[in-house]
Amino acid sequence: MARHIDAFAAASTAMAVLFSGTLSAHAEDCSLEQKKALAYEAIELWLSGSDVDPSAILAPGYTNHLDSAVGLDTSQQVRNAADFQKEIEKFHAAFTDVKALSRMQVAEGDMVATRVQLSAVHSGSYLGEDATGKTITYDSVEFTRIEDCKVAETWVTWDKYAMLYQLGLIPNS
Repeated sequence: MARHIDAFAAASTAMAVLFSGTLSAHAEDCSLEQKKALAYEAIELWLSGSDVDPSAILAPGYTNHLDSAVGLDTSQQVRNAADFQKEIEKFHAAFTDVKALSRMQVAEGDMVATRVQLSAVHSGSYLGEDATGKTITYDSVEFTRIEDCKVAETWVTWDKYAMLYQLGLIPNS
């Protein structure tokens, strides 16, 4: 009987090592470069003509912490994937030719930090103001948490005041 217990213990240990190796490999199967690419794809959703499929990159329980891009509320708001998509659609209704001019990224562990400079043409109503046709440029910084090679959570802050100033909606201080 002792032999059976020893064999069982050895088999259990081998299984634990095997499965823990598999779980660790699964958690780490996304390289830092892949994580950076995923984080940038989440930003690409804001760009004009993006062909990124949100369901391919966003985790099922995705959470977005974003200063509103379509309201004057200055507090950070929390959105799920569906509400995040609605925010992007509202933005695209007001701005066209949205493109990234530059980006910088750093990744460590499950986090990616991205700074991007964006430009867009004000071509639709925004905050109740008619289109100006002006091209605006603003900076955005996004921290992205990657889980199982999907974007699980993002924290975004952007220079809303530079955008509002360029549109003539706030005075230069």
